[in-house]
Amino acid sequence: MIPATIATAVAPETIAKVTRLFNNTAFDVICELLQNARRAGATGVALALNGAGAEHFLHITDDGHGIADPVSIVTLGRSGWSDETRRAEDPAGMGVFSLAGRDVIIRSFSKPDRQGWMAHIPASAWETSRPIAIEPDPIMRGTAITVRVPDEWLKTLERDVARAAKHYPVPVTWNGAVLPQEDWLKDAVHVEEWYGVRIGVFQKHPSHYSSRDGRLNFHGLTIPCDLPYVQEVDRGGHWIARVDIFDAPQIQLVLPARKEVVENTGIAALRDAVRLAIYRAIEAAGTHRLSAHDWREARSLGIALPEAEPYLFAWTAYAADSSRNYESGARVTDTGMVLMPDFDALIGQPAQAAIAKHNPFGGPLVEAQDAFKGYGWYDILARVEDMRFRVTQGDRTFIVSDSREAPAEAENGWVEAITLEATMSHAGAFIEVSTDANVAFAPDQWSCNSVDETSVFVRRGSEITALGVADILENAIFYASDDSDADSYDTQLERFQADAAERIIGLLEGDDAALENRIRDKLAGHYFLVPEDRTVTVVIDRDM
Repeated sequence: MIPATIATAVAPETIAKVTRLFNNTAFDVICELLQNARRAGATGVALALNGAGAEHFLHITDDGHGIADPVSIVTLGRSGWSDETRRAEDPAGMGVFSLAGRDVIIRSFSKPDRQGWMAHIPASAWETSRPIAIEPDPIMRGTAITVRVPDEWLKTLERDVARAAKHYPVPVTWNGAVLPQEDWLKDAVHVEEWYGVRIGVFQKHPSHYSSRDGRLNFHGLTIPCDLPYVQEVDRGGHWIARVDIFDAPQIQLVLPARKEVVENTGIAALRDAVRLAIYRAIEAAGTHRLSAHDWREARSLGIALPEAEPYLFAWTAYAADSSRNYESGARVTDTGMVLMPDFDALIGQPAQAAIAKHNPFGGPLVEAQDAFKGYGWYDILARVEDMRFRVTQGDRTFIVSDSREAPAEAENGWVEAITLEATMSHAGAFIEVSTDANVAFAPDQWSCNSVDETSVFVRRGSEITALGVADILENAIFYASDDSDADSYDTQLERFQADAAERIIGLLEGDDAALENRIRDKLAGHYFLVPEDRTVTVVIDRDM
């Protein structure tokens, strides 16, 4: 028959599974016992390991107010803490149950009864309801716990204790030595309090930042948490926050292990407070490199930040191989600087060579950083919208670019003229500019993955050498394959350089010159065999 009412309860069989309710690694157990000692008002906690051979015992002793009722230690979910402690921390009631499945001796002083007591809980008693004897004990203060240490704990025990003690608010000793402790907000550039927590703001370089790092500190227990951060543009770092919880019942942790936060209105409000704290820290810094989006957000929150510092970085054409792209560090503050977007290396590299001789843009070229769109100083800058090469070969003139191939009748090699043409925009107007160039490339059949698949044009009469053209081509199209069957980076590069030199020397100087270069390259590593006072002539033919 279906009952008329039901009530929540804990099934008896749950007791048989108690050893699986808590991940009782050494670190987790130590953290739980340290939290109990702190709640009991301890001013110090001592941990020690003794024993030899196969028997090792861990002793945890504190000077707190002790455990008044022995029943609470074996009653799952019953914490025995005061109303104030339950309000502030929502204790799980795990307590000694974190030691479930271990052989444990507990000695504690009961203040209401003015006497000490002792209980021995064998490992087998945790999954049954068998009676556990309580005996008198001469202990006069606090609680002392002894647990038989399993072998798997011994490997990391000392490190686990040090880790648990690092941000714990009560002094801890290990085998008599005081363990180092550190403020959770050490090195913060800005600290403020908010409803029972301290929010610390830090500046971190991107390579030193991980979203998996601990963000909350609950009395020494550090917990990952998704908190807001603000990343500065280009070479700036991250503004991140850590939160030190000391009396914030609205911030709840998932029980019993407290390794993650409960997603509720309290954590949502904390995230809002963190974002405000970060912007206030940036305001205190005086200058910043925030995106215009973040700058506007700060202003919408009532924090009137100035615009980002008005500088950009000198433009350098990207290389096809991303490992060759590095930041020059050269800042440009000239109000006449010209924004250069990320053009493909196939056009950017030969364009850079042309611009180095004559800059037709009227101002220093800088890397476009569109995250700054919306700042007054950025929006007034001129911008290069498009670049291409006009090539004259004989009586034909054609346009090539990174996406525009040469006509089928065009021949690789020498041409009569090459002009770099570009479209600029400024103050709503479009301007065409140009300058002479010595080299231009184009994709062959919409592809340029190898030396032979790239069209190469060189202005007749230019001072650039065949190997100089090969160097530009290398930056324009070479990238190392990370395919598992590919050779090493160095081997791929050497092969590319040899192929590029042979092809371009052949185009500009003829097949004989290309063959001579190839032979010279093959013999280059053997010149040391020739004595200083001797000359060796090598004759090679197909029959050798």
